[in-house]
Amino acid sequence: MAAVDAEVARLQAENDRLRRTLTDFNERIVCGRLTGELPDNFLEQFSQLPDRPLEHVLRFLPARQVVQMRHVSRKFNHLIRKCSKTMPKMKRDGTVVFRNNNAGELTVDWFDDCGSKITTTTTSLAGDEVALSELLRFIRIGGRMFFGEGVSAADEVLDQLSKAWLTIHPEVVIFSSDISHTSQDSLRAFLVKVEPSIRRLNFQNVTNISDSLLSDDVIGAAGRLDGLMVLPMCWGSELRDSNVISDINIGDRTLLAMADAGRVSSYFFVMGCSGITPGGIRAFVEKWTKKERPQVDANFSGFGWPLELCELTFYKCANVTAAAIEDACGDLLKKETIAGAGVFVGDSGEMQERVRYTTQCPSSNCRLEILFHYYPFHSHFVNEPRLDDEIDYNYDDDYPDDLDPEIEDDDFDDYDGYDAMDYDDDEDSDLD
Repeated sequence: MAAVDAEVARLQAENDRLRRTLTDFNERIVCGRLTGELPDNFLEQFSQLPDRPLEHVLRFLPARQVVQMRHVSRKFNHLIRKCSKTMPKMKRDGTVVFRNNNAGELTVDWFDDCGSKITTTTTSLAGDEVALSELLRFIRIGGRMFFGEGVSAADEVLDQLSKAWLTIHPEVVIFSSDISHTSQDSLRAFLVKVEPSIRRLNFQNVTNISDSLLSDDVIGAAGRLDGLMVLPMCWGSELRDSNVISDINIGDRTLLAMADAGRVSSYFFVMGCSGITPGGIRAFVEKWTKKERPQVDANFSGFGWPLELCELTFYKCANVTAAAIEDACGDLLKKETIAGAGVFVGDSGEMQERVRYTTQCPSSNCRLEILFHYYPFHSHFVNEPRLDDEIDYNYDDDYPDDLDPEIEDDDFDDYDGYDAMDYDDDEDSDLD
């Protein structure tokens, strides 16, 4: 007991000393700025504080200052690394848009659920700029992730977003940009990162997509999807007049993996995928129709019960035509003619374009549709949110250049460069 009493007395004395030091330091702050010199041994004493109050301080620091704090001492560097994985983070559940400009800078724009811009920042993918993963340490990304203009899905960007300490839980990921600098390895690692949350994956109007980028293995890294769209940019009038589309290596395995989609609405829209076969489509139909669903009451009138709709669209897929589907699945599907579907792919393909194959299960209120033209792509096309340059979004003058994790309407811009320091114990640092 004597030893315990002595330790308690020592800790109380230490707390009193730190309290006096902090009080003295607080008196030197005028209008948010330090006047005079720091008290003797202040940083040493400050570093001796327990982790919990220091973690609380980190929640109120702008992102640039959090990065700078990692250079203060090994203790702060270790603490920030730990907080990146354990501390509750600021939620961003709207839309985050990544864009690249001609100068090689990456712009990150944040929008709320209503499409209004919240914050923006610009950082470089090379040089002495703070790494993207450092800027996002204390942010939880949800909602939608949109890779827009330029080489916004380059390996450097996807590698940064795949860091272990980042919290990324989007439900929808849209690639709508030049993906010539995207490799299978970086894309697969990114999809593994978002796999627990992602439900829909769109490659819409992508440019410079290589034949080897997408495959069953890569798409499979995203887990069970409710929606998949693969739509290269070479569509429209130019595509309708052309019979040549680069082959995309997505096959029956990806299609069959979506038969168990758990949402009310699901879709599989692909273009130029020669790996899809009529046999694979038949296997999908059989698996989808046998899936367990809640049974609709016999007196059900049709109102108030959600219709489970599954849409399959195969456009310019070498092995999938209306005739091939009829031969393989004619006993499972009903053939329909679509009236007034608009412009179709030439005279020879018009009748095929007007064909739709369906199967419907009234007992479980579900419907499957198979189509062959590009119009259905529009129904699940996600538009990129745009900024209004005429509106001033700088809500907080106290933090004009930083992202404050506690302030939702805070604007952040370029981060200052810094001199790299080598922390031997920092296993996940980009500051080495």
